[in-house]
Amino acid sequence: MAAANSDQTQWHIFTCDEQEFRVPIRYQDPKKIGHGAFGAVVQMTDTVTGKSVAIKRLIQPFRGTEHAKRAYRELKLLMHLNHPGVHIVRLLNVFTPDNKLREFQTFYLVMKYAGVDLNRIIRKHKFTEDHIKQIIYSILRALKFAHSAEILHRDLKPSNIGIDEDSNLTILDFGLGRVAADGDQTGYVQTRWWRAPDVYANWQRYDDKLDTWSVGCIMGELILRKPIFPGTDQTDHLKKIFEMIGTPDMSTLKEICTPDVAEFISQMPRQVGKNLNELFGYKYAAENPQPISGISPVGVDLLRHLLTFNHLDRPTAAEALAHPFLADFHDPMDEPTLNPLVDEHQNARHNVENWKSIIWELIQRFEEPVVVDDDDDDDMDDDS
Repeated sequence: MAAANSDQTQWHIFTCDEQEFRVPIRYQDPKKIGHGAFGAVVQMTDTVTGKSVAIKRLIQPFRGTEHAKRAYRELKLLMHLNHPGVHIVRLLNVFTPDNKLREFQTFYLVMKYAGVDLNRIIRKHKFTEDHIKQIIYSILRALKFAHSAEILHRDLKPSNIGIDEDSNLTILDFGLGRVAADGDQTGYVQTRWWRAPDVYANWQRYDDKLDTWSVGCIMGELILRKPIFPGTDQTDHLKKIFEMIGTPDMSTLKEICTPDVAEFISQMPRQVGKNLNELFGYKYAAENPQPISGISPVGVDLLRHLLTFNHLDRPTAAEALAHPFLADFHDPMDEPTLNPLVDEHQNARHNVENWKSIIWELIQRFEEPVVVDDDDDDDMDDDS
């Protein structure tokens, strides 16, 4: 059945990238976007609104308790973060074609189409300093909003950021997101090249600053147009981090690392780090006074702060927004926050059938947001 908010009763079935989709007939003209281990996504036209949408089919969300809990979290977080103009993907609808709870096998998330992912743009496009400011500001503004609700993304990377033809930016895929917790959290989070050293330093103990480290990685990638820490494994990843920012001293290691990690890092060859101004600063062509790439010293300073090994000294999203590099965009009155999400199932150990029932009820309660034309377009020209 469709969600309780929908009067849709007719469905059509199609296959995309070997995944079968069964969706209401209001959604037409499927085009492949992507396919991962947990979901397949297509672009379609919503014939009711005339808008392009992205529809994600959860792949076997109930194959086990961890998959079911992940599916619940993604839906719960998207519902809580569902506000216009915050650079976070908007949930427009959620439905299941299954008629009864006992038949419930999968569900679909309908989201505002956010354009192509930033990873594709980086490969093809050289970014000006102003464009880099715009992108980093938008990401940090979205993180300030999510973090104010105590929600961590935990997988920020260019392929999880959408950007449209007007340079409007959207953070996508909260499949690894969760509410911050004081106790142990999932240790294996973030895709390695954008993974904060906090995840290694104190396994399962980290905070929202793991997301701001990822912003630093993305910022460096926008400048160099390639990942800055492409480690082949955990050790090689740390090696590449230290080659760039230097090996932390023993007092820092003892302050933030578990004893075994502190010992492991202390045994690695000591690195002094690179001159970040030389690496990321302005580059000039012969007899051309205008830089052809790179960013100003104040921009390098923000990057240096975002890539601070000690998360205690790394800025929060809100603190990073106040950095002088982003002064052209920063407006505290236009950087919304949200009440913390209270998730009664945050640390629950439900079985699959219980998770099914909880998700089923969320789907039935979901109400489609009223979307005025372009009310959730983040036109950065108005902020500059």
